[in-house]
Amino acid sequence: MRKALSILSLFMLFLIHSVSPAQADLTCTQFWNPIPIPGNFGIVCTDEVGGGTIDPGGEGDPGGGGCTPGTVQVTTITVGGDALCEVWEIWFDPCTGQILYSNLISVIEGGSCTAPPPHGDENPPNPCTTLIITPSGVSCETGWGLEVLLAANVSFPDTFLDLRPFPVTLVRWLSAARNGGTPPASGSGSLDYISYGGGIEDDPEVGDWQDVTLTLQLLPATPVMYFTMQTLGTFALPDVGPSGAPITFQFEQPSHPAAGASTTAGQAGLTDLEPEMPLFSGTAQSAYRLFWNLAYEEYKRDCKPGPDPANGTFTCRTSGQAPKDDGHWEYEWDPQSTGGEITPDMVNGLPPSLSADLDGNGTPDAYWNHQVIIRRMDEANSVTNPEWQGSWTWGGVIYWGVREGQGQIGFP
Repeated sequence: MRKALSILSLFMLFLIHSVSPAQADLTCTQFWNPIPIPGNFGIVCTDEVGGGTIDPGGEGDPGGGGCTPGTVQVTTITVGGDALCEVWEIWFDPCTGQILYSNLISVIEGGSCTAPPPHGDENPPNPCTTLIITPSGVSCETGWGLEVLLAANVSFPDTFLDLRPFPVTLVRWLSAARNGGTPPASGSGSLDYISYGGGIEDDPEVGDWQDVTLTLQLLPATPVMYFTMQTLGTFALPDVGPSGAPITFQFEQPSHPAAGASTTAGQAGLTDLEPEMPLFSGTAQSAYRLFWNLAYEEYKRDCKPGPDPANGTFTCRTSGQAPKDDGHWEYEWDPQSTGGEITPDMVNGLPPSLSADLDGNGTPDAYWNHQVIIRRMDEANSVTNPEWQGSWTWGGVIYWGVREGQGQIGFP
């Protein structure tokens, strides 16, 4: 591979010394070509007039005459193998595929060219080289530039299930449940500087990044909490907040082992009840979607018409047809942002208990959040009354006792 790279370097060097450079707007995109072949570097150009595509390694313009002879376009490619990567700026004729000028931007030793470079895919499916999702939250690690580690974490947010009377009610007593909140959550990781172009913070080079932030965000897939309880079935509780109206229902039988109440208050840690009292059990969970965003500033240069205001010199060409330099370079930090959704099919080894198939088509489309805090409501549906205030959590599991109601009058 090093021998192949040496031949490629000599080929590039010949072009650099034999052809004058030209500048044009970047209108082409690249695809990954693991085997570099002179004349075909994985560049695909869109024929804006003819509607076709032009492959510089192919037979010319298949787009129906949309290619203008003599124009020049430029793109950045990466070639190499597991031991060495070379990043080249390529200036080429989009009609013939002829490489007019090339410039070696950087060499990465000990890296891997088996995947697209950071600038090779502006909209990757997701940036995580290591992605772990557990009932607690999400951890994403990514190496932008092969040697730079950027990590972000986000915890599943606490959701709130408000119940009354809790932890025990009566048979045919008017009981209530409310979705008291399914909030979003986010977490970020950041880097001050990434030297893609070879500069430093005080002396940047074109291609360098600064103020890099990777953000993970968990958003409710639907503002509903699914509350399931033995003998009751499942309720879809809309998010009405801590002051909204709950739904009401009645238990028709006591929590007895014969009715399926197999957990005792002592086992659940409910010290308000007799330890041997059997409890009904259920679950509460909400579905969340996971999104990522990468925001940064990239140091760029642009060829502007006229001489440099600072010294009156010309340093670049504003047109590929210009007979001589007629412009000057201007440098600035350009804000950039890219992002998308991380769907369950992108996660290796996702636990089945976290896979939410909301539309029932057999393909998970969200993640179950089991971080549920039970809050006790008073008769006015308030969770802030100090006389009744209390909270419990069992990681999405719900325990509730039901007493026999005959002959008992008053609050359970």
